[in-house]
This record gives sequence, C-alpha cells and structure tokens, in this order.
Amino acid sequence: MFIRLGRLFLAIILVLLLSFILQRCANPVMPRGGPKDEDPPRVVSSKPANRSVNFKGSLIEVTFDEFVKLSNTQKEVLISPPLNKNPEYRLRGKTLQIKFEEALVSNTTYTIFFGDAIGDLTENNPISGYSFVFSTGPVLDSMSIEGLVNNAFDLIPPEAAFVMLYERAPDTIPVDSLPYLLRPLYVARTDKEGHFRLANLKDVAYKIFVLSDMNSNFLYDMPGEKIAFLDTLIVPVYQKPPVHDSIKALSDSLLLLSDSLNPLQLDSLEMIFLQDAIADSVLAAAGDSLVADSVIQPPLESALDLRLFMFEEQDSVQRLLRAELVRKGLLRFAFRYPVTKMEIEPLQALPDSFNMIDYYTKSRDTLFWYFNPAISDSLFLSLKQDTLVLDTLKLSLAEKKTQSNKRKKDDDAVKTERLSISNNAGGRRINLPAELFLSFDEPITKINMRDTTWLIIDKDTIFNRLRFVKTDSVGMKFALDTLLTAESSYSIRFPDSVFFGYSGKTNDTTQINFSVPAEDQYGHLYIDFIIPDSTQQYIIQLMNDKEVVLKQLNVRASQRLRFPYLLPVKYLIKIIEDRNFNGRWDTGDYLKKQQPERVNYFPKEIEIRANWDIEESWSPKFDGDR
Repeated sequence: MFIRLGRLFLAIILVLLLSFILQRCANPVMPRGGPKDEDPPRVVSSKPANRSVNFKGSLIEVTFDEFVKLSNTQKEVLISPPLNKNPEYRLRGKTLQIKFEEALVSNTTYTIFFGDAIGDLTENNPISGYSFVFSTGPVLDSMSIEGLVNNAFDLIPPEAAFVMLYERAPDTIPVDSLPYLLRPLYVARTDKEGHFRLANLKDVAYKIFVLSDMNSNFLYDMPGEKIAFLDTLIVPVYQKPPVHDSIKALSDSLLLLSDSLNPLQLDSLEMIFLQDAIADSVLAAAGDSLVADSVIQPPLESALDLRLFMFEEQDSVQRLLRAELVRKGLLRFAFRYPVTKMEIEPLQALPDSFNMIDYYTKSRDTLFWYFNPAISDSLFLSLKQDTLVLDTLKLSLAEKKTQSNKRKKDDDAVKTERLSISNNAGGRRINLPAELFLSFDEPITKINMRDTTWLIIDKDTIFNRLRFVKTDSVGMKFALDTLLTAESSYSIRFPDSVFFGYSGKTNDTTQINFSVPAEDQYGHLYIDFIIPDSTQQYIIQLMNDKEVVLKQLNVRASQRLRFPYLLPVKYLIKIIEDRNFNGRWDTGDYLKKQQPERVNYFPKEIEIRANWDIEESWSPKFDGDR
C-alpha cells in the first residue's frame, strides 16, 4: 500500500515539475534587438476569458504581449449577430477595450471577428483571423457552417461578400422578404478565395444568403447589389474547436512521456489519473494563450460541398432604352435585351418614297432605320409586343442646328461625303480559313465594277475580275468571291464610285494589301465532348486568356468539337448550361427562385503550338452533379 502511494506521489511531483516548465514556456518575452520583427502580437490575457459564458457587462478587455494599433475597424471588424451600433474601441497601453453601446441579446453567442484590424505598433504585423467569442447565456453555441462563394458568370471569388443566416422570420414578414427587410442573425465575410465559416451557431436550421451589400446595412436594398441563395434550409454541424499546434504537440509529448514511465509500474487507474493530470496541467499552464489561439481559425479546405453562386438580378421586362436620330436619314433604337417579339410601327401611313430599311445588329439589341429624310420632319411610332402596345413616341427627323452642323454643311459644299468602308485585314493579315470582308456604314443598293479594278495575287495581276457577294439581308457586309490560299500575298484595288449607298454616297478609291500565313503557323484543337444531359443545350465558348469569346458553339449531343487554325497562344474553354435554349448566359431571379445558369471551365488552359494537333476529352460536371 505504502509503495503504491509512493509511486503515485512521485507521479504527482513529475506533473508539477512539467507544469512549472509549461508556465515558463507560456509567458512570451519581448525580443531585444536582432532581426526585423515579423511576428504578430499575441494575446496574453482577456477579461472576461475568451469563449466565456454568462457575460453580463458591457466591456471586454484583451491584453497583448506588445503595443498594438487598430486599422480600418469599419471594414475589418465584423460582429455576429450584427449590432445596431458599433462598439467603441480604445487602446490603453497594451490592452484593447471593446465597449458596447447597446444592450446585448440574452442567451446569445457573440463572435467578434477582427480580420486584419489588429497589428503590432512598429511593423503592423496583423493577427489574421483572430476572433473573440462569448455568450450572454450559460451555453456557448458550437455548431458551424462552412462553404464557398463564387460569382456565377465566371466563378471568380467575390470581394468581401457577406454570408448571412436567418433562423426564422417574424409572423409579419414573409420568408421571401427576409433579405429585404430583416438584418441577419449571423453574418460572416468571405476571404480572398471565397471561403467562409460561420461558427458558434445554434443547432437549428437556417436560411442562408450571400450579399455584396454595397451600403453595409446587411439588407438587400441597393441597385447593383449581388445576391446568392439556397432554395432549402441548411443545418449546421458540430466542429471541435481547433487547438493551437504548439500546445497540441506539447500535450502529445507529455502523454507519450507518461506511457514510458514503466519503472513506476502504475496500474490502469493510476495511469488514467496521471494522464488526466497532465492534460489539466497543460490547460492550466497555457491559460488565456491557449484559449486565445484556439479561435484563430485554420485555413479552410477548398473542396467544400456547400457552394453558392452570386449574381446581379436584371429586370426581365423588355424596354426601349433610347430612340434617337444618329444623323440625317438614320434612326437608332436601343433595347435592354435582344429583340425577339418587339415591333416598332409607324402610327401614320408612310409613302413608298419613305423607302425605309430596317437593320438589326448581330446581338439584336439595336435596330437601325435608314430612310429618305426628305419625306417628313417627324415620325409617330408605337412600340408593340405581340399585340399589346407598350408605348408610343414622337421623333423629330430634323437635325439639330448647331455650330458644328453649320461647319459640316460648309465642308460638304467643298467636299462630297464619301461612303465609309472597313475590312477585316487587320495588320495586313487575314488568318485561315481566309476570307476578305467589306463592311459599310449604310446599306449598299448598287455595285458597279469597272475595268480599272485589279487583283494581284503574289506577282500575278488580274484585271476586272473582282466580285463581291452580299452576306447579310440588307447589304451592310460583303465578301470577296475569290478563294484565298495559304502562304500568299494579295493586293486589291477598286476605283471610286463602285459601291452606291442607300443615301446616294459612293466610295472613294480603295486599295487593300494583305497576306495569308502558311498553314504550319497554326495549331488545331479537337475535344471529344461528352454532354452532361442529353435533354439540355450547352454553349461551348473558345476564349483567349482575357476571356474574350473567339468562337461559340451550341451543342445538344456528344460529339467531337473542332477548333481549326488557332494561333499559337493559350486558350480557355467555357461551358454554359443553356436552360432556356436562347444561346446566351442568363442571370438568376431571387423572387422567382431562379438560380443563374450554371457554368464551368475546362480544367486547364490549352496551349496551342504551331503545326501541332491537340486532342482532349471532356465530360464536364456542374456543382451538384455526381
């Protein structure tokens, strides 16, 4: 009996000795001299203790091992649940005081996330991710939600978006109105990678939203604010608070040491007592330094199941944004969206001599009217969708008399205005598959080629053999009807008054010089594409590294995608789930519970090399697919 008590007494002495060593290690000392300080301040104590319960006061004090300063608290410090008034922050020596200006809600766990607001006084090394947690009730909530937020259109993480949780709505507020009318119960901010963590939550189901919140009031109430949401409630999970790596390693080492005490020949009960005593000693010796460090959250994992996609809502109602006289004989109508069923009709009968030609741009969001300006000085129009008249408008067809108009008329008296012509031979080069296009600033009504036109291919000259073919419905664009071959140079010349425009203008003498590179200067890309869902249409976009769309395909079946004659640079491939088969990406609508159309990217940049064929396979998946 006395021998066993002696062994136990020896073990207790060992524990006390280890506790003394830990206490010396746990008290930091300011370094003197030496290299530049790159370490952030450390919390040495707090009042009340971090992660304490039954908080009743209005003041929190956090003491550091060195003098600190606060920076940009309005942006960096985030309190959850949000307060109506920001607390007052004061520095007293090495102590930060946080004084609340309002009564706190009872039985509630609060988290003060400091971001990078706290840094040392000399080098401003911040304590990144430091949080102070306390409860006004007897329980510290311990559930959490983690996730990832991306912009829906390009999957880029948003800048400092707010993730907001709502527990339940008051009876007077519909659930759909929560982000418009009610501040959230919990809030967190996304990091630079779009990750977020909402910690110290109650074990209940929540409604979750993400908001860009341009005016920082935690309400969805500003034009241009982006939002993300889930259609269903989300339940948090328990996550054991992390322990600082240095404390954990020290505790593990001491427990291993206890296992090596074979000479003491402790029985199982004595061993359990010893291990518990060592664990308690570690906690007691570390004190507030362990508690403080334990809420510096580790980096989040990138592969998270919960993903939300932010989007900016758009008014889905088609509208005429602008109707204006561009110049004499030309009207322009600009619409909010591409026109499908919208019609603009004159309210009075127009004579045949009005001779109107209407022309939509490729995107079909702009309509041009070319007309004879000598017929009328005003025009009454109706804007119709199907058979419903949405609006009426009156447009003046007379140019405004300004000083610049007067100078223009004086110049016109000296020099006749010419037809404007542009072409696609930028940098005197047309890439394969080569075709020369001419574009005009008004519809062409007549072409009168003459004997003085010529075409030079390398060194061979061909006279009066030029022929251009209309490539659109109204004659704004024409293609040269001559086969252009690789590794050849071309020179084309045609005299004035070959092309006659709608207003009677003609072209000036024009010469175009260009070459077509050899085929071995290009690469070719082939992708064996496996469609995710055979009932859907998908948009496949070939883009440069600036995400400018170079080519777009609408795909409804698995197939081999071909992208020939690509310049030797890097490319991106993007896929859009075209749910409504309209050939473009569509944003979401919160009140309609409509998520934005999903997108994804080919998992790597594709580098094209000259005279190489690149072959890839792609079976894309979207968030939520398995």
